[in-house]
Amino acid sequence: MKKLFVLVLVAMVSTVTFAQISWNAKAGINMSKLTGGEGADMKVGYQLGVGMEYAFTDMWSVQPSLMIVGNGAKFDYGGGESEKFKPTYLQIPIMAAGRFPVTESINIAVFRSGPYLGFGLGGKCDGEKIFKYDEDTGEGWDAKRFDFGLGFGVGAEFGKYLVGLDFLFGLTEVMDWGKDSPKNMSIALSVGYKF
Repeated sequence: MKKLFVLVLVAMVSTVTFAQISWNAKAGINMSKLTGGEGADMKVGYQLGVGMEYAFTDMWSVQPSLMIVGNGAKFDYGGGESEKFKPTYLQIPIMAAGRFPVTESINIAVFRSGPYLGFGLGGKCDGEKIFKYDEDTGEGWDAKRFDFGLGFGVGAEFGKYLVGLDFLFGLTEVMDWGKDSPKNMSIALSVGYKF
């Protein structure tokens, strides 16, 4: 038992002594849609934010970020009628990543995965508010503000410059539409700079 305790203690101390923290700023575009429902097509959006990397070893790290994200979808009703569902979220992805060096200044980050939390800040669809419903006028979408899901991705580091491709799959229903209740889904391409 003492040997196990000493082994765990040595592992913790070596991890803490190695641990390195770095910061980054990121921006990019995404293609998002709502799964479920009918007639939801991809819509181009944006993302902008800051992130941190806490490296446990040369290979493994945790990468939380704080992002402003424009998600949503385009609804095509046929006959030339369509509307864009454009919510804005504050999104907090917490990714674990494995980094592999290619050269002295280039690294590839794979196995990047983890959960994300999202909170709806606002947005409109055809002039109606997405996160609010007015009973008097019958306007608004009454979408749920909270969003939770899983993210998977890959990335590359070129010195202090970052490039990432992430896939985010929502697990919570954006609106209550019965069995066809939609969930968020997006593919995001971002570039960033490491401080």
